[in-house]
Amino acid sequence: MKRSAIGRLKDAGLEKALLMLLRPKFERYGEIQEFKLNTTAKTASAEIKLLGEAETLRIEEARYRVEERDSQTYLVLHGIKISRPWVQNLLEDHLPEISLKIPDSVRFLIE
Repeated sequence: MKRSAIGRLKDAGLEKALLMLLRPKFERYGEIQEFKLNTTAKTASAEIKLLGEAETLRIEEARYRVEERDSQTYLVLHGIKISRPWVQNLLEDHLPEISLKIPDSVRFLIE
């Protein structure tokens, strides 16, 4: 699916905003080094440097949807593919979806 220049610019701005939101929540475990979002395909990917790990962890083409629950907006990641088999198995067995609370002001940009 071909994306417009405006779509790519919107995604780049969202990536920066979401990185600022996610980095503090994640710093106990490591550092999010890269975060990519494609609002047309509704996918996200990331590279994460985990504490104590030599290689980065890659999250590839995770799908997402936006949900509202209890007057809060959530980015729900699902179908996540991870570069470490044991983490992939852990997610499939116990966390098939991951919900991240996001500001309401970002919702209309992500959908």
